[in-house]
Amino acid sequence: MKTKRLTLYSLVTALYVLLSLGFAELSFGPFQFRVAELLNLLAFYHPGFVLPLSLGCAISNLFSPFGMVDVVVGTLHTFISLKAMGYVKKDWVAALFPGLFAFIIGGEITLLSQVKLSFILITGQIMVSEFILGLISVPLYRGMLKNLSLKDYLKEL
Repeated sequence: MKTKRLTLYSLVTALYVLLSLGFAELSFGPFQFRVAELLNLLAFYHPGFVLPLSLGCAISNLFSPFGMVDVVVGTLHTFISLKAMGYVKKDWVAALFPGLFAFIIGGEITLLSQVKLSFILITGQIMVSEFILGLISVPLYRGMLKNLSLKDYLKEL
């Protein structure tokens, strides 16, 4: 693996962890809005980001109140969502996948929470937060691709 690619992937993993833990009160628990999910669209633009983002999720989830179950289930959600992005051609569609697979996290939280929670309510809340982050990320990435020639940089990876 090229040093440049390995360095970039490591930075993305670290940034995911930093954003998750930096906003921990929003990142974990029954009601969440994980700011680090803004990075997910990187996997649409370059499939090489699937593993670094999944690893960032796994490391972050080590600090989850749901422990190792969240490391496995939460990371599975992220991995499936990011892999699915590779099968579509539109960034707006790709940005929807983390929300569409929110039932995975909703099920985990519903089963593991000590408080009786509604699967529909939890899944719906996570779905909405993922959709909001997706709506924010698409114009953000489009702007970066236009102004920073990020697209050319990603092709070099």
